[in-house]
Parts: sequence; structure tokens; C-alpha cells
Amino acid sequence: METFKQKAITAISQLPDTADIDDIVVILYQLKTEKQAQTESPSCLDLMKDYVGCIKDAPKDLSTNKTYFEDFGS
Repeated sequence: METFKQKAITAISQLPDTADIDDIVVILYQLKTEKQAQTESPSCLDLMKDYVGCIKDAPKDLSTNKTYFEDFGS
């Protein structure tokens, strides 16, 4: 697997000899956005998967039954 540095060097080496710093910046920006697109952020469920279902005696309809939320926060 090619590292980001290797990809950058390869892309920059393919630029013409007349390329300037702006051309290099464009290449680096394109590589950065490609890398960001490939790495998705984890979902909330991914982050909390160890905690889902960890409370065994909780009511099954806690999130939908409004009676559990009466006087909540007062």
C-alpha cells in the first residue's frame, strides 16, 4: 500500500519542469481531499457499540414512552 508521502512524490514528479509552487499545492490538496473521502467518520453507533444494551433492567420502550420523561429536568 502506497503511503501519502509516496503518492505526493509520485504526483509531483509527474508535473512538468515548468510547474511552480501553486501547481504543487493543487496536487497536495487533491491528494488530501481524496484521502479524506476514503476515510469515513465513525457513526454514533460505532462509537457507542460497547454501551448499547449494557443496562439489563431498563424499560424496553424508554425512548418512546413519554411517561418515563414526566417531570424530567424539572
